[in-house]
Amino acid sequence: MSFTPEQNNAICVEFFEAAWNTGEVREDLLASDALDHSQVGGKQKTEPGSGSFKHIVGMFRGAMPDVKLTIEDEIYTADKVVHRWRLNGTDTGGVMGMPPSGKAITMSGTTTVRMQDGKIAERWANVDELGLLQQLGVVPPPPGA
Repeated sequence: MSFTPEQNNAICVEFFEAAWNTGEVREDLLASDALDHSQVGGKQKTEPGSGSFKHIVGMFRGAMPDVKLTIEDEIYTADKVVHRWRLNGTDTGGVMGMPPSGKAITMSGTTTVRMQDGKIAERWANVDELGLLQQLGVVPPPPGA
């Protein structure tokens, strides 16, 4: 069965909004051999299945239970979907193992997905980790900021 770029985008919106805004990772929208290419703490890794993505979502939802994903741009063609997004939440549980700061956090990034037969087959994410660390006070802001 062939899916249009619009249908692929709608599947991605449904998947990512459910995961980030409710904590539900929709396995039914992932290919059985899906690959998650993620970069956490400057280290690139590729993992099969949903475990890596579930870990990332769980870590941030645990730190910021009120986290809300907003998709700001949607670009899609053929089997690729790209979303520019923003996460907002309050750090009440400690982001990335740090003590809770109580700060309102805004994190932005871009996710690229390759679709196959109406399911997410691969995911790549680029996240503004430096901006997150600056908001948490771990890294000083640039001079004059």
